[in-house]
Amino acid sequence: MDEVEVEIPSMSNTKSKISGKWDDSLVSEICSWITKHTGESFKHGNQDEFAASLKDGVILCNLANAIQPGAIRKPNKPGKMAFKMMENIGWFVDFITAYGVQHEYIFVTVDLYEKQNVWQVVLALRALKDKAAEKGIN
Repeated sequence: MDEVEVEIPSMSNTKSKISGKWDDSLVSEICSWITKHTGESFKHGNQDEFAASLKDGVILCNLANAIQPGAIRKPNKPGKMAFKMMENIGWFVDFITAYGVQHEYIFVTVDLYEKQNVWQVVLALRALKDKAAEKGIN
């Protein structure tokens, strides 16, 4: 039986393809929406700035609580402890899942925290924005 050679894409190649999907206007729209609901503005000029601004999960937790008060009872405060930042992100992911965002738009913590797929985070936030609009929150 002949062996079949399978080419596995490298992480840098995958990240390059993902970064090619970046849409500045969509990101700006989502960031404006987040700022409207949280009162917090943040840098989002490129993927790295966007991810760095959301990395600690605090803005995401504040957004969840703005949409549904008490959704995340006690978010961790901004800091440098990785597990607390990832915990905040995880709570936000749990919130958007429970809120009804479709499964295909949900991201995993490392997509944001390690910048493995920042575009998926954008898609999740867009889906949350749409779901909130369905529920009367613009």
